[in-house]
Amino acid sequence: MVERMCGPQVANKFKTIPLSNNTVKDRIDRMAGNVETLIEKLKTGQFSIQLDVTTTVSEEAILIVYVQYIEETAVKQDILMSVNLKSTTRGAVDTYLTSHNVSYKNIVACCTDGAASVMGKNKGFNSRLKEKAPHCLVFHCMIHRHALAGKHLCEDLHETLKTVVKIVNFIKARPVNRRMFAHLCEDETHQTLLLHTEVRWLSRGKVLTRFMELTDQIREFLADHNHKLADEMTDEFLIKTAYLADIFSLYNETNKRMQAADGTVIECKEKVDAFVHKVEYRRNKLRNGDLQHFPLLLQQSGGMLPDALTRQFAGHMDQLQEEMHSRFSDINEHITQDAWVMDPFLAKEEEVEHLQAEDELMDIKSNSVCKRFYDENGFKQFWLAKGPGVAPRLANHAITRYILPFATTYLSETAFSALVTIKTKARNRLDVHSDFRLAVTKVTPDIESLAQEIQWQSSH
Repeated sequence: MVERMCGPQVANKFKTIPLSNNTVKDRIDRMAGNVETLIEKLKTGQFSIQLDVTTTVSEEAILIVYVQYIEETAVKQDILMSVNLKSTTRGAVDTYLTSHNVSYKNIVACCTDGAASVMGKNKGFNSRLKEKAPHCLVFHCMIHRHALAGKHLCEDLHETLKTVVKIVNFIKARPVNRRMFAHLCEDETHQTLLLHTEVRWLSRGKVLTRFMELTDQIREFLADHNHKLADEMTDEFLIKTAYLADIFSLYNETNKRMQAADGTVIECKEKVDAFVHKVEYRRNKLRNGDLQHFPLLLQQSGGMLPDALTRQFAGHMDQLQEEMHSRFSDINEHITQDAWVMDPFLAKEEEVEHLQAEDELMDIKSNSVCKRFYDENGFKQFWLAKGPGVAPRLANHAITRYILPFATTYLSETAFSALVTIKTKARNRLDVHSDFRLAVTKVTPDIESLAQEIQWQSSH
């Protein structure tokens, strides 16, 4: 209207006028309510949940819950809720599910980060969940387990890591140190070191690798500015640091392979098993004096490793394997008892006797169309698309215990990044939940229907 009466230049000026805060907030709330369409699906179908808690810059504890459900023959994930925690996790989840009439019977599995408030035997969320849904499987995030297994170091290697952190902190602590060190590294790919943090999954590997890349520059800098730390950078110290950098780089590689929104327990366990085999293979090579699979260690040691360090590194890898077996023992047991899920065509009827589904297994093994579909699409899609029609009892068991459950809390962790971006120090009073839902949901708001609900401003 302005364009017709006053021309395009005036109309463009009007477009630059921002909407009021209340108008913007109202529209965000409306769009967030429009995309909250999961509830009806969850009332009638089975689903799994993953949950995690984070703290914002305004010291608010925010609970994030994601769901995984089946739509037609596809597994889908989306955010279910985010809420400020005023009491306990179990209270917040129970209030939400009860107010929306979602039955606990539909929850087949829950994945958490292993915090005491969640995993507690008596008062934790998982124990209360099992009271209301005894059939529900409870998993500790497999990425968290994997990361925790790598925290155990012998005293000598732990001291090496502490020294690396001490040197990095000295260089990064003061701006003048950072500038002078960056000047020394101006011809290198990287001009700065990385700070270490225990809560970041990939931190150790990245910090140590960057440290080894800039070893010469670090030595030169410390020789001029901190003789005590410079004296600690002996050849033996650098060999130990190189070993840690190599082994934690392997850790990071496995960690990143497990970071998937739809990864199943079986798929993640395969990646963990591959990691354990790689560690064992490298240990055997190390004992035979072959360092080809430790590139930084090979470069630092020149291919000649003292016997004492060889025993120390091999001992660490033995400890690492034992820790992995211990932390994943329940997953091993869970998968072993239903090995037929991965390949029903090689399974024996005795493996499904406890489900009274021997006839269904024989039907699958005799069906050439199912075999072709399985070979082309894999076990997950096979059970979702073909399983219910051919073997409903086996398919329900495979889907509810192996395909629907979350293996990790990866989605919640990535959602925290979006939350940090939205709620900053400058916007610490923001009621973040509607903005947050729109940022992470996969559902697109129906703008046309929302626009029709709003009364347009008539001219006077």
